Amino acid sequence: MRPTSLAAVLFLACGPAAQHSTSGAGPTGSTGTSGSPDAGPSIQSIGLPEPGRLYHGVLPAGAVEPGIDVAQSALDAYQRAVGRNVAYVYFSTEWSVSRAFPAGTATWIRSGGAVPFIRLMMRSQKQPLVTDPVFTLDRIVAGEFDPDLAAWADAARAFATPLIVEYGTEVNGDWNPWSAPYNGGLDTGPEKFKKAYRHVVAVMRARGAANITWALHYNGENYPQDPRNVPASYYPGDDVVDWVGLSTYGSERSNDHRCPTFRSLVDDMIPQLRAATTSKPYFIFEFGITNNNPGCAAGPWVEAAFADLLGGRWPDMRGFSWWNERWNNDGAAGSDMLVQDDASVNGAFRAALTGATGNSVVDAPVIK
Repeated sequence: MRPTSLAAVLFLACGPAAQHSTSGAGPTGSTGTSGSPDAGPSIQSIGLPEPGRLYHGVLPAGAVEPGIDVAQSALDAYQRAVGRNVAYVYFSTEWSVSRAFPAGTATWIRSGGAVPFIRLMMRSQKQPLVTDPVFTLDRIVAGEFDPDLAAWADAARAFATPLIVEYGTEVNGDWNPWSAPYNGGLDTGPEKFKKAYRHVVAVMRARGAANITWALHYNGENYPQDPRNVPASYYPGDDVVDWVGLSTYGSERSNDHRCPTFRSLVDDMIPQLRAATTSKPYFIFEFGITNNNPGCAAGPWVEAAFADLLGGRWPDMRGFSWWNERWNNDGAAGSDMLVQDDASVNGAFRAALTGATGNSVVDAPVIK
């Protein structure tokens, strides 16, 4: 019988019987970054919800800096506000801070019954629109960071329970250092990215980190708008990607003059995702809208987004996660996407997640 919680899964995967196996392997099974891993504890991975149902996830930050202050208290505040738990918790691990596996954050997420969904941010600084002086795609492909990746993978394997990991966040945008403009341009950058993505996955799989579900994350709009800068250009292959997802935002700042609808963004990108792969499930890895832009009402935007998400408009969609945060985002009043800060947004969430469409929402991971 499949355990009903991640705590139970952890006991089965890493409990006394597994840790005292007669195979001779230790709890982590590591032989060092240059060798092959020994047999370690049995591990689990996350499956998909049944067709027509979607995972519920969130990035539960606070009010410090995007993605930095993810915390149990922020997750609890979000779940109380919306009236539902989450199946996975989305957060970043910044290699500018540490190249180590984020065991502390991953552990408290698992303790609450959710799966850690980790943005692997291989960059040495967070300044956008610049070439990273350390983590170029060429250097990743050349194996210069393989010892770091192997150590990360060993810790992920020892974690034993499911993980979701993405590398190359919003690669079809022009702000992150793994994007084409900072790796030779659009004529050569996409091929370099595909090689780098495949290399990262290959190193970690070689270490036995089979509990990782690999995600590829596109922006909801292509920047720049160029036929060479589309999802298919960056797709590294069905053999190294498990999930494919999007970022889809309405107005992001208090003084933003843009107010794209959720439907228009997803409708435009679905054919582009299908041009990249028709065999993988699709997700909304990030979505949100600031509640302080007078030209883009947040509550109705969220209500319409959930009507389409949970109403079956995109049958291949299998999950969503909200970016729950307030921060200074180059606007007169910054950005505020905290659900609990706006009554209309909170009401839209409650109605969608606990009302008639709530049956479409999956707030516990399917373990396989």
